[in-house]
Amino acid sequence: MRAVATVVILLVLVFLANSMLAQEPSLESRVSKVERELNDRSGGVVLFVFGAFCALWAQNTGRNAWLWFFLGLLFSVISVLVLLYKNANDRRKTNVNRLPANT
Repeated sequence: MRAVATVVILLVLVFLANSMLAQEPSLESRVSKVERELNDRSGGVVLFVFGAFCALWAQNTGRNAWLWFFLGLLFSVISVLVLLYKNANDRRKTNVNRLPANT
C-alpha cells in the first residue's frame, strides 16, 4: 500500500512539474510579446504626431489649434487632407482679393 501511495505522489509531482514548465513562456514567445507591445504603442505615437502637426498648422493659419489637434488625433490623414483643402481655399480667396481691378 505504501508503494502505491509513493507512486501516486510521484506521478502527481511529475504532472505538476510538467504543467509548471509548460506554463512558463519560452524566450521566443516573450520576445514576440514585447515586439507586439512596441508595435501597438508606435501607432499611438503616429496618431499623436498627426494631431500635433494639424494643431501647429491650424494655429499658423488662424484656426483653433485644440480642435484640430483632436481631429488629427482621431482622423489622422483625413484631417491633414481637410486642412490642406481649407488652406488652399484661403490662399485662393486671398489671391483673388489682391488682384487689381481692371478699370
